[in-house]
Amino acid sequence: MPVPHQPGVPGELLREGAYLPPPLPSDLRLPVSTYRACADAEHALGRLDEAADRLGARSALVRATQVRDANSSAGLAGIAVGLREAFAVDLLASRGAAPLEGTAHEAVAPYRRAYEHGVGRVRPDEPTDVALVGQMAAIMAGRSPDRPGDVLRDAPGRLGAGPEGAYLLTATGAHLVGSLEQWSTWSREEDGQPRSARIAIAHYQLEVLQPFPTANGHVARLFSLLELVRTGLLRDQVLPLSVWLDDAMPDYRRQLRAVVDTGLVHRWVEFFTTGLREQALAQLRLIDHLEALAADYARRLPDKGRLPRVAAELIGFPVVDHPGLCERHGVSKRAAADLTNRLVELGILVPWEFRGYRRVFLCRDVLDLLADHPDTTAAF
Repeated sequence: MPVPHQPGVPGELLREGAYLPPPLPSDLRLPVSTYRACADAEHALGRLDEAADRLGARSALVRATQVRDANSSAGLAGIAVGLREAFAVDLLASRGAAPLEGTAHEAVAPYRRAYEHGVGRVRPDEPTDVALVGQMAAIMAGRSPDRPGDVLRDAPGRLGAGPEGAYLLTATGAHLVGSLEQWSTWSREEDGQPRSARIAIAHYQLEVLQPFPTANGHVARLFSLLELVRTGLLRDQVLPLSVWLDDAMPDYRRQLRAVVDTGLVHRWVEFFTTGLREQALAQLRLIDHLEALAADYARRLPDKGRLPRVAAELIGFPVVDHPGLCERHGVSKRAAADLTNRLVELGILVPWEFRGYRRVFLCRDVLDLLADHPDTTAAF
């Protein structure tokens, strides 16, 4: 479709025009190799879901995964922040503290709220439909999900990092309403296709439709995570999808563009499901390392009391402070200080002056595993 001039956008894209994707197919046929990739992905996801229980701290793993995912997704908004700061910001946000300027708060906190809003609705078997993705887009834009306002895009959009880095222009107009409804209906249909393949294709369609004024990349990622839970591939968010997507971003863009250019979707499905598999395997290795770390801490700590309980939750709270310990463990400020002093003496925590005036404590062992650790990063 023709588009108006957009400063900085490559001329060849302006001449090409904006892409209007066709409806999703009702008679999808995929090669055997694609079905094999889907089976491998779903097997790895099943292993991950079971291993999360074996860790004995599933809720902590879920929180750590969500913060990692939100921190990686913040890169879509041009916000590059270290993981320890993301955990510190989330710690403050969980207590309703005022947002901090110049941090990942504006990306991490809305992403987490949008996911919690979504998962709270798909668990009672509600669909991940147009209404829900619109509500998540509203949350990401700082609006109430109950009053999303005019959520659909009314101007041409683009995929890519800024005007100069655009690789696809996306069409706007009356078609967005019908295209979203068709996408929503297709996503809910049961046609015998692998669940991972349907998530991959629905993710692609949401990306190239780009239905919202902002946060489309965030919403596509959130949708895929919710579908993993809704379809039963995972019980909770224990897969940091955005971590893989950010690492694979150049290939991700090439694969999206290849579907636009050729109309063939099977290579995209293989790419997406292979990513699910590799990230699930990376999470399995992470769980192995966390189990070994927990065993090491258990040898260094007493068997009873609050100290081992505080250490056990460091998987999900590798950045802690005294108010947080008081709230979660029902202890006094003096007792919280005694706990952190003891963990610092044992080398499990180290103090960190966050933003110059908020005293927090880091568990570097856990942060090192959650960050760019070579054995807990998806391999390609």
